[in-house]
Amino acid sequence: MMKQYGIDPRLAIWIQRNTGHDLQTFSDLAKIKCLDSTRRNFAAVKKIEDIRLPSWLTIKENDFSLIGEMIKLKQLFLHDVAIDDYSFLAGCKSLTTLDLQDTSFSDCRLLAELPALKKVLLPPYSQLKHTEVLEQLSCLLEIKEEKTEEPKATEQPHGEETLSEGNPASEEPLHLGDTAHLSIDGMGIVLFSPEVMRYVVPGSDFLTEEFTNPKQVGEHIRKGDITAFCTGTGGDFILWLRSGYPDSNAEKEFPVMIRLAVEVRGGSLQFGDLFWLSDWNPGFPQDQVLSLPDGYYHITACTRRPESGYWGDDQIICLYFNRLEEMPELMWQGVPYLFTEEPEAEPQDASAQGQNQRDYMEMIRQLYGVEELQGYTEEELAVIKKYFNPLPPVLEEFWSRAVRTEAIHRVQDKWIRPEDFDRWGWLRDGDYLVILIENQGCCRAGIRRKDLTKADPPVYVVADQINDQRWTLCAGTLSGFLRAVLAYEAVFAFPFHGEELMYWLTEEELETVRSGLEKQPFGLSGWLGMDMSFYSNASDNMAVVMDCGDLEVLYGAASEAGYKKLMEVMEGLGEAI
Repeated sequence: MMKQYGIDPRLAIWIQRNTGHDLQTFSDLAKIKCLDSTRRNFAAVKKIEDIRLPSWLTIKENDFSLIGEMIKLKQLFLHDVAIDDYSFLAGCKSLTTLDLQDTSFSDCRLLAELPALKKVLLPPYSQLKHTEVLEQLSCLLEIKEEKTEEPKATEQPHGEETLSEGNPASEEPLHLGDTAHLSIDGMGIVLFSPEVMRYVVPGSDFLTEEFTNPKQVGEHIRKGDITAFCTGTGGDFILWLRSGYPDSNAEKEFPVMIRLAVEVRGGSLQFGDLFWLSDWNPGFPQDQVLSLPDGYYHITACTRRPESGYWGDDQIICLYFNRLEEMPELMWQGVPYLFTEEPEAEPQDASAQGQNQRDYMEMIRQLYGVEELQGYTEEELAVIKKYFNPLPPVLEEFWSRAVRTEAIHRVQDKWIRPEDFDRWGWLRDGDYLVILIENQGCCRAGIRRKDLTKADPPVYVVADQINDQRWTLCAGTLSGFLRAVLAYEAVFAFPFHGEELMYWLTEEELETVRSGLEKQPFGLSGWLGMDMSFYSNASDNMAVVMDCGDLEVLYGAASEAGYKKLMEVMEGLGEAI
């Protein structure tokens, strides 16, 4: 029989408001990273009767012990709360920010049990006990000032300011060049201008009505009235707000990148938790308001995986805003994803890829101009499995559904076929499952044998000799590698292309490419000693920018219409190599 737990009705309501749903399993507690007792940005319940409690929970007044089971909780904000027992804090070892200013908290000894604490806000000194512990804390400490009987009307006691992270005392909006801190419980961040979205009824559930279905999201993002991206998780984010476009150094430092656009009216743009849309309220706090002149803006969002390896763990997201004359044409058909599958993650469902990543089979149809795709049979793949087993699901699907298609073999480099494994001993005996070879044998790309159990493993590249063991990371996921290579190889087979195959680019010309084309959510590192990024403005065209110290570009399209659209940006760029 499952252990029974008690919960104060207030805590049950806080959890529902912060997560957007009722508790279902005990493990749900470990997913909560931020708990704010005043949060209102969901379709919030008003009373405990509106919440469906699981069988292992019973209502018990003044029982807040479940907070201690939130082992990944990083931020806890309690306001106007009287609690008898705060011992639950000892279980919150991941807490970095703790706001108890307007509570009945008194025993400071509990704070010594919080090793990750960076900031704590406490009630007036006269309410606290065992204050000697405070001298041992290395975190930022804010203690609320004692109330005075007759405070001056022109002064506001420092302790009365809202000092909790994410709610600064300043009433000024942010500007480009500033840094913002945002904690979210949803799996995405939204951006919009209140004047553009003034048609939405306050209090309505915009999330359910217009922003849940991927098709609806894609329509809004292409329209530019409200835009968003999926972070893959809730958590804590540091937003760097910048102007223009990221330069090549920024692209290398923050390689996960997408391009969006939005219309600004009324001089401001707001950003916040996706769940905010469940209870529409255009009155965002000032630390989530960016001052911008009216107009249309390209938004380039780029990020990298935090050092901890966990998305949402004080993750830096750079948001670049570049003003345009008109709303640009975007190609998003669903939800943009600003994250990639972890290279070292546990095996997972290979079908759970980002909406922004075009299905590679659709890419083949569009970029190679073919209707029917062909793959290898189970009997043919059994040849490979004699030497490499199991095959990663992403790779087995690619081989069984597409690799026999002749069009993808009439390209620059060689895709490995099943029969090659019986032909070449070096191919079957190594520590890497090789899947692509450069046309002169200068490069090989493969998957580590020990990664074969992963659904979407990383891909590595090695140069020169067959016995060379200096493999380096080429792409963080196999799915990303396939999309990038299919795009790269397609350019060599395009019927519509420039007079020359390759061109030198200047940094200024690269900025034109970045601003005029949409950067694709995949890339290659180290192939032929170059880092490659991909840009497009139609489903059947592509420009590949290659950085080997100097900048090179090759581009083309599968159709005349796609080429003409591409040349609206590429015309006159580059010097023929």
